[in-house]
Amino acid sequence: MTKYILNGGMTRIPCESNDNFFKEIITSVKKPVKVLLVFFAAERKRWPELEEEHKEKFFSRANGKKIEFGIASVDVKKFIQQVGWCDVVYIRGGLTPVLQKQLEKVPNFKDLIKNKIVAGSSAGALVFAKYYYEQDYDKIFEGLGYLPVKMITHYLCSGEYAATSGKDKLKILENYKEKLPIYAIPETEFIIVEK
Repeated sequence: MTKYILNGGMTRIPCESNDNFFKEIITSVKKPVKVLLVFFAAERKRWPELEEEHKEKFFSRANGKKIEFGIASVDVKKFIQQVGWCDVVYIRGGLTPVLQKQLEKVPNFKDLIKNKIVAGSSAGALVFAKYYYEQDYDKIFEGLGYLPVKMITHYLCSGEYAATSGKDKLKILENYKEKLPIYAIPETEFIIVEK
């Protein structure tokens, strides 16, 4: 069974719910944790900065637990090996269609993450839904479909996505194609889904 820990975005904001998000990831693995950091949704030039930022987020909440990190490779064969190595696949947000395009290159990615912890923020959460509303494009996309749900992140936020994260967007998503459960995840909040 795969454990999905899905955050509504803005994990960089210092708050208790983001602390709990990272603690949930770390405590979901009983042994020393091997984390694969996936930054496919972000510009490549930002990856070194994101690596340092995310290592700090994990280490500061590890409570002495040993953590090893890998940075996901865009080379599909290497990425497959990396997923086999890790306990946690952590997928940072950014542009969801860019992330999805890269993950769709990986044969049987759904099988590769089976029995792992898959943690995602914003785009890293959305990509697993059957349908998702993407604020950067202000439209609905079809996701990987690993979770038979519709999803919106940054829900009802007052920041950057305030104009594209309201109840009107949720209603559009709700009425889109077939009826499915909807996950409307506010910024810094997270949900856990085991599938």
